[in-house]
Amino acid sequence: MSRSTKENIVNVPRLNTLDKLEFEESYLRKGKPVVITGGLDGLACSKWSIDYLLERVGLNNVTVRGRTTSDEYKVGKQYIIRETTFREYISDMRAKNVRGLTSYMAVQNISKTFPQLQNDCKIPDIGKLHNGPFLWVAHKGHYEYCHYDPDASLLMMIEGSKRVKLFSCIDLEKMYPNPLGSRGKTIQSQVDCDNVDLQKFPKFSEVTCYSCTLQAGDLLLIPAFWWHQVTSLSDSVSMNAFFGESGKDRYITRIMEEPVWPSFKYWLLNIVEQNRPFASFERTLQRLPLCVENLLLKQFHEVAPQSYVDKLVETIKEYLNLVALPEFNGGGKNPPPLKVRGLRWR
Repeated sequence: MSRSTKENIVNVPRLNTLDKLEFEESYLRKGKPVVITGGLDGLACSKWSIDYLLERVGLNNVTVRGRTTSDEYKVGKQYIIRETTFREYISDMRAKNVRGLTSYMAVQNISKTFPQLQNDCKIPDIGKLHNGPFLWVAHKGHYEYCHYDPDASLLMMIEGSKRVKLFSCIDLEKMYPNPLGSRGKTIQSQVDCDNVDLQKFPKFSEVTCYSCTLQAGDLLLIPAFWWHQVTSLSDSVSMNAFFGESGKDRYITRIMEEPVWPSFKYWLLNIVEQNRPFASFERTLQRLPLCVENLLLKQFHEVAPQSYVDKLVETIKEYLNLVALPEFNGGGKNPPPLKVRGLRWR
C-alpha cells in the first residue's frame, strides 16, 4: 500500500549575487545548498530557449531516455536509450504523443553533442570543473529519479521552471540506496519521492527535505553526495556542470571526512561491485592502490595523499574480506581500471 508522507520541509536559502569566495567557503565547502537568483543574467547561454536551440542545433543527433514514466525509471533501475535528432525530440514533446511524454533528453555533453554552442557556453566561475557542462531538456511533468552524484553540481535554469527536492548526505540509509553494484555513476534511491511507500521505506519519514523552485536565470548548488529529485514544472531547458573546490586535494580531503564519508564509501564500493564480475578484476586487485589513485584522479582531478589511498584500499579489502591483495607478477604497464560500468545510466 503506497501513501505520501508529510516531509520535514526547509526552503533552500537564496542569494541575489554570486561572490566566488563566499560561495565556496560558506556553501560549497560546508555542503549547503543555495539558490542564486538571476545568476545567469548576462551570460550568452541564457538565450538558449527551445526555439533558439531548434534553429541552431535542430539537426544534431542526441541520445534520449525512454519509458521514463515507468515505476522502474522512477527508482533509477531501468530505461531504454535511443538516438534521434533534437528537432524530432522536440516535435514529439510538443505534440504530447506517447513517445514525447515518456522521453527525456538528459546529460548531453555540450562540447560533443552541440559544438555550435561551445562559444556561448561560458558558465559562472565557482570552483574546479570536474565534468561538463551538460544540457537537459524536459517536458512538463517529467519526474527525474532521486539520486546523488560524487561531485557538487551547479544546476542552471535556462527556460521554464523546475521543482527540486534535496536530502542531506547524512541520510544515506534513510534514503534506501539501490543495492551495491547498480549501474551508472550515480547512486539511486529506491524511493519515489512523490509517492512514498512508508510501509516499505519507513525511515524516509525521518528525513528533512530541502526544497526550491527554480525559474529561468536561477542557479542551484547541489552539494556533493546530496540526494536530489527534480521535477519539470513546464517544458524546460537547463544546464549543469560537476565541480569541486579549488586547490590541490581540498575536495578529496573533505569527502574523506564526516559527514560525507559514508556516502563516498558507498559510491566507491558500488564501483567495486560493478567491476567484480569481470575476469579482469583479479588483476585490478593486484594493483589496487594504483587503480584507486587513477580513479580519484580521473573523477576529481586531484592527486590523493597516500594516507587517503591507503584508507580506501583497506576499505575495499575489508568489504571483500581480503587479508591481503593478490600478488602482482607483472603483465602490463597499466592495470585494468576501476571504472564506472553503465555510464550512460549516469
